[in-house]
Amino acid sequence: MAKIGILLPRQTILEHAKRVVSEQDIQQQVKLVKVIHDNEAQEEAKLAVAGGIEIIIARGFQAFSIKKAVSIPVIDMPLTTQEIGMVILKAKKQLNKEMPRIAIIGWQNMFPNMEDFQALFQIDLRVYYLHHMEDQEKVVEHAIAEGAEIIIGGIRTNQIAFERNFPALFLEGKKDSVREAFLVARQVGAVIDLEKQNNAQLETIFDTSFNGIVKLNAFLEVVSINRYMEEILKKSSREAAGFSVEKILPGVSRTKITSLLDGSLEMYSTSVMFGQHLFMVLGAPIRLDAERIIGVILTCRRILQMDKAEAQKKQESYAKGYIAKRDFNCILRKSPLMCQCIEQAKVYALSEKPILICGETGTEKEILAECIHNNSNSRGGAYVHVNCSALPLEEQKALLFGREEVTGRQKPEGKWNRGMVAEAWNGTIFLEDVEYLSMEVQYLLYKAARERLYFSENSWTKEKNPVRIIASTAKELLLLVKEEKFRADLYSLFSSWRLDIPAVRENTKDLVELAKYYIQKYSLKYSRPIKADTEVCRALTEYSWEGNLVQLEDFCEKLVLFNHRKNLEAGFIRTLLLETYGDICVQNGKEKIVMVKHPEAVKIARLMEINGGNRAKTAKDLGISTTTLWRRIKKYGILQNYEIEQNDEI
Repeated sequence: MAKIGILLPRQTILEHAKRVVSEQDIQQQVKLVKVIHDNEAQEEAKLAVAGGIEIIIARGFQAFSIKKAVSIPVIDMPLTTQEIGMVILKAKKQLNKEMPRIAIIGWQNMFPNMEDFQALFQIDLRVYYLHHMEDQEKVVEHAIAEGAEIIIGGIRTNQIAFERNFPALFLEGKKDSVREAFLVARQVGAVIDLEKQNNAQLETIFDTSFNGIVKLNAFLEVVSINRYMEEILKKSSREAAGFSVEKILPGVSRTKITSLLDGSLEMYSTSVMFGQHLFMVLGAPIRLDAERIIGVILTCRRILQMDKAEAQKKQESYAKGYIAKRDFNCILRKSPLMCQCIEQAKVYALSEKPILICGETGTEKEILAECIHNNSNSRGGAYVHVNCSALPLEEQKALLFGREEVTGRQKPEGKWNRGMVAEAWNGTIFLEDVEYLSMEVQYLLYKAARERLYFSENSWTKEKNPVRIIASTAKELLLLVKEEKFRADLYSLFSSWRLDIPAVRENTKDLVELAKYYIQKYSLKYSRPIKADTEVCRALTEYSWEGNLVQLEDFCEKLVLFNHRKNLEAGFIRTLLLETYGDICVQNGKEKIVMVKHPEAVKIARLMEINGGNRAKTAKDLGISTTTLWRRIKKYGILQNYEIEQNDEI
């Protein structure tokens, strides 16, 4: 709450003020109560402001003077109609005559509207407003000259009148005028509290620098957006208000915004594509004070578009097939680890430093590299994808950094075939399986990434516009460094900007949702309507999926093509897993495919084969009931091998 100070000319008025403060129970808000002299008013007010006072209540000349000295609100304490009326009645009684001429002298901020007082009190009322302190003597003389029979005014006015032996009465403010002043002060205090919130928001905006601005409340809902943001989103502020942040700004992390609100994160930055344009988004909490956070400000700075020359180069790159087509929306996995990896990649995209993407075979290494390119300043240039494992060692240097043209005769001067690095000029080169590069090429790559020195035409050249280098590996490069199969300096450069993609098997929910997605995808492709619920797809979590997404998608396509029922069954999934990825072992001199995770399935299948599919005999051999055997046959998908109908269960 805003802090209030009271500065008044007389002790009697101050006593009324103290009683009102006690009655209104606002002692915590009133921090100063003091009687001051007129000539000290400005200095006393400045001292009050320095002590933290945000609103001053004062009267008459003192209020008029204080307003000139301070920039905080100064609340006048005007007399009430009732208080002035009581003094007028006292003056009329003292004069004891019909229609007496009464003069009221004072500062305009002390009086309410008195237009009806003449008719109400049957008097000839003359009101004289003061504009300067030194005018009081002249105004008193002027009132007397105009026939005033009594003067009503303040301390100095009464003193001047008494010096002339002229009757005068003092305008005494009481509890009513004090109470009204406090009411106004509290209303102003509420406005000040609101201004504090607005100022906190403005300070956040200016601290982070901005173009587009989005204000969020504590519920992660959009409160307002500025005009520039309206142009970006193609929505008005009114249309955007009330929507959740992820609806208005897809790509912004709700988890990170929540961390800003609870104070665990002080600043959030990421890169986001809105339409065809790339923006750097900065988030900061709106702090009302040290302990209260009331919302979040997101500022969006647009990263400059390419010029015409760059646009032409981009078209040339597209013509050669050097295109990155995918963005972060193409990544289907939503596990916490994967979301963390994506957020990290968005931040990395803002830098020009080389990036190392680590992950098992079949993870989103290639997709993530394209996403980073399309969320970076390099997006206007070519995106060149090189599979290092497919490059012969003797050809790596030439293919990446160029070679002299061989024509069978003396080559023309300066004739040089550009390598893949040069093709990626002002863009990105993605080096898949970077561990396959020779030590010599690793050195050339280090010079290019660290010092922007590029080997071309048998010499080093310093390039102003670098090539963005993104590398990937399925191996642990640090182990290769220790084995002296990978350069330590290049590894050190990469390791500072490393992204680790989790394996699919690390999150069961992701694996199941991806399986359902792929099954739906191929069901539509092959016009084979198949229902696959979550519980059925959990059978897929029993396999390790060393090939990750690639292996999972291929298997789901096979599931769709080989399934002959409308509802996919867990047993059939396990059978197909057994047939597709089972291990080979020898039983009775014959090779058999078995699934190591389910030895019971192997035993049942073997006995069913020996017994020619006779369930009763097989159950007896296993020491279980036929009903239990039936459940296990369905569980392991063994019935697919023996043409057993479901109505044979009993």
